[in-house]
Amino acid sequence: MKWVNLFGLILQFAAFWFAAPELLGKSTLERFEIGLKRLVSAIPMIVIMLIILVYTAATAGYGIYKGMKGASEGLEEGEMVNYFITMGMAFTVYFIFIFLSKRIQFWLAKRVADPLIDRLINQGETRKQALIIGAVLFTLGFLLQLVSILFS
Repeated sequence: MKWVNLFGLILQFAAFWFAAPELLGKSTLERFEIGLKRLVSAIPMIVIMLIILVYTAATAGYGIYKGMKGASEGLEEGEMVNYFITMGMAFTVYFIFIFLSKRIQFWLAKRVADPLIDRLINQGETRKQALIIGAVLFTLGFLLQLVSILFS
């Protein structure tokens, strides 16, 4: 039930960001336009870095576990080979990401952030649709939390 509650909280957090453009209004969005474009284009990079952080922590934990197990029981050669192959693939993906990060960030800014912020500022209908999506997400999050409390 903790997972249901956590998912409800995440939905309610996302609902705020959908509702914020309508609540702030056009004039406030125009003042924050440059900062909003930077923020929107940085969000995918932040998410990727968080995924890398979680993967790093999991790999380190797995390495410590295997090291302690190996110290007491010994390890088979296949276990070490699998561990090093996994590490090698992770490093390859990470280095590719590092080399392409500026291109990815430029593409996100040009293709995603600029059109999205322009639509939010200049089209009231887009802000209204985002508000409706935010209301639906907030309601779903509330219902999930309610179910979590009632059945725990």
